[in-house]
Amino acid sequence: MRAALLLLTACSTGSIYPLPSPDAPPITTSPDAEPPPPPPLEDPGADGPYHAGVHTVTLHDPSRGRDFAVDVWYPAAGDGSKNRYELDSIFGTLARIDSPARRDATPAAGIWPLVIFSHGFGGIRFQSYFLTERLATHGIVVIAPDHPGNTLLDFQQLGDDKAAAQSAVDRPLDVLFALDAALAGRLGVPLPIDPRHVATTGHSFGGWTALETARRDPRITAAFPLAPGFRNGATDDFVAQLARPLLFVGGSRDHTCEFPANQQDPYDKAAPPKYLLDVLGAGHLDFSNLCEVPLAKQFIDDGCDPAHIDPAVVHDRTNRVATAFALRYLRDDPRYDAALVIPVIEALGNVAFSAAP
Repeated sequence: MRAALLLLTACSTGSIYPLPSPDAPPITTSPDAEPPPPPPLEDPGADGPYHAGVHTVTLHDPSRGRDFAVDVWYPAAGDGSKNRYELDSIFGTLARIDSPARRDATPAAGIWPLVIFSHGFGGIRFQSYFLTERLATHGIVVIAPDHPGNTLLDFQQLGDDKAAAQSAVDRPLDVLFALDAALAGRLGVPLPIDPRHVATTGHSFGGWTALETARRDPRITAAFPLAPGFRNGATDDFVAQLARPLLFVGGSRDHTCEFPANQQDPYDKAAPPKYLLDVLGAGHLDFSNLCEVPLAKQFIDDGCDPAHIDPAVVHDRTNRVATAFALRYLRDDPRYDAALVIPVIEALGNVAFSAAP
């Protein structure tokens, strides 16, 4: 009651506030005051203004009795320790990969858009760190869950059709559970997430997972799969339910998820805004860092051949376009439209690009 009386008194003609002196200059406000300037434009072809921090957390989904590791990349200060991704199995460590990210670095202050990455069939959560770390330097949080039963460590059952079918059920649920955890602040790092700007990406089977999850959940506002594959083709109904900004990325020498059926066809069927990047000479594994993992190359011989194209070139072209797409649609910043036009992208070389903004 006291607060209400004070409020009424302050809003009445007999204000409790002192009247200004008649000699005081008038207080003026302009209805045409300029809004604050936009943030500086960032170069999608280079690291952004932040360091990339990385943290690993294990999530537990009680509804499925399922535990899985999640890597979290985020804009960070330059502290933390040197980062090494390790692939540990019952047979020992199968791979060790050093990267520029800083392990458990202090997060930068801000509210961040979110990208969820889904690894490929028999892949691993950090398999495309070339992209996940780049996005983090541009102020985007990226989370990548392992999909137990379909990781590189599950190689004994990767040829099992029943296990693959079960993974198609589990994968979207893993992504959605990780999304819920991120929005609830359960990533083990204090990272405020902007729930209005969430995208999915992924490689191969993970590219399908990114699209399938977006199809199910309207919280996902954009998707940019890398070399996605469709077991039964990209049907008209499936693509129609992806009514949001889309970027399809693939390679002309991909023999696992061939470009015409798996990237060109869904692009043709999709509604704008939509983009299509064909990296000429790229094979399937070139859209990952799995070329650095000898075990992965034993399962699939598709890419990793500098005689056709250096994987580093594939990473550069993918990063440039995916980062520009993310900055455009996860920040609602039309200034990045200029980085997504055909002449600009094709001038990079080694690519063909289509766009319908």
